[in-house]
Amino acid sequence: MLTATTQSERYPIMHHNSYQIDLPQDSTVVVFYNGIKALNPKGFFWLWQQICTANLTSVDRAPGCFEVKLAICSNKEAVIVSYWQDEASLMQFFHSPLHRQMMKSMMKMMAADPKAIAVFNETYRPLRSGKYYNEPQGLAKVYPALI
Repeated sequence: MLTATTQSERYPIMHHNSYQIDLPQDSTVVVFYNGIKALNPKGFFWLWQQICTANLTSVDRAPGCFEVKLAICSNKEAVIVSYWQDEASLMQFFHSPLHRQMMKSMMKMMAADPKAIAVFNETYRPLRSGKYYNEPQGLAKVYPALI
């Protein structure tokens, strides 16, 4: 005999600390979003070399960068999200030796095989806060929690 169950019986209540942040309207924070997709075997091996040696996330050493997140979307694609105090910090990074070193590896590989990878980047200014659970990550590392 089948019996009806309520949603709370199927999905027990999880105990977690959830909160939102107090994101000011005049926030200067910038979110930089990068993606890399391997298009052939050469690009695949280059991408995984970058992932395994942490070359893609070494940007967290740059002044003004307060967090970097690497997401492996598939065996051929990765996304890197970095959070910056302001646009000036991000621009300073673009002109830094660290960025030149990161780009040198990619440009060398693309010179050898221009169709090995597809790359994109986008820059965003957050308009509103998101939801956070348990520990501060992303924008919650900079802005206080709403109580």
